[in-house]
Amino acid sequence: MRVLYIGMYSEAGLEGLESSSLAKRKEAAASIAKAAGGELLDLMYLQGDYDMAALMELPSIEAASGLLKAVNDSGAWEDMMMFPEFDLDEGLKAINAVKSSYKTPGKE
Repeated sequence: MRVLYIGMYSEAGLEGLESSSLAKRKEAAASIAKAAGGELLDLMYLQGDYDMAALMELPSIEAASGLLKAVNDSGAWEDMMMFPEFDLDEGLKAINAVKSSYKTPGKE
């Protein structure tokens, strides 16, 4: 599954970034993706409220959530959000299956 992470560095993270480089940050991101059983697809730095976006291929929502927790615990991030890819067709199929069988209160 593909997962998009968007992060805002903490003050400590920004201080460390000043003595780093894009190549070093890509290497670090690739390393954590591999540790979680996946791979880094892309890493970019942003202007605006958030500093970084990383796109990863990971084996499960559990692996993606574990990666997020470990990165957040590092202290380098003020905020980091995770956006797992969603299969729209499967979601619509589930919606339509439930719609056809759900009975509202009083119409059971």
